[in-house]
Amino acid sequence: VVDKLDKIGDDAVVEELVNLGVPEATARTIIQIMGAKSVQELETLSGEADKEGLNELKELFSQAESYGFADFLIFDASVVRGLAYYTGVVFECFDRSGELRAICGGGRYDRLLSLYGSKQEIPCVGFGFGDCVIMELLEMKKQLPTLDQETDFVVAAFSKDMLPNAMKVAADLRKAGAVVDMLPN
Repeated sequence: VVDKLDKIGDDAVVEELVNLGVPEATARTIIQIMGAKSVQELETLSGEADKEGLNELKELFSQAESYGFADFLIFDASVVRGLAYYTGVVFECFDRSGELRAICGGGRYDRLLSLYGSKQEIPCVGFGFGDCVIMELLEMKKQLPTLDQETDFVVAAFSKDMLPNAMKVAADLRKAGAVVDMLPN
């Protein structure tokens, strides 16, 4: 519900939370906390809640300062990733001008690999990004390279039985001077 805050506003989110059984005062506190503009403000608003999470955030911003890229980070308590497997800090990345939607997003997930058979929890951080947003950004910055076509044909063998014939076709095309990529399966 809280990930709808930007779309439907404070009152509508409070109403949805109340409909889910959250007391109205608690729902309003959640909205207030999500409006925190710094880790320090979040700490003040949240009181004694989740000290471990606050310490993680403080450490993250401290390390960013030490590495010299703190100027690239903006704290936003309203960032909510919709996937239930995140166990720590989540993030979204935007272009510096803020004109585009998120370029990428991700976070920390310590138990994800356990869902796929790992016998132990393995701490991980991951992200996904959209190629369309990258293209928009490169075009906007006039940084999109012009790439010459390097492949004339792609020959694919759709089964193991087709592989010998596909290899022969690729070889014949190459002998004729074509640039050919071969996909064996």
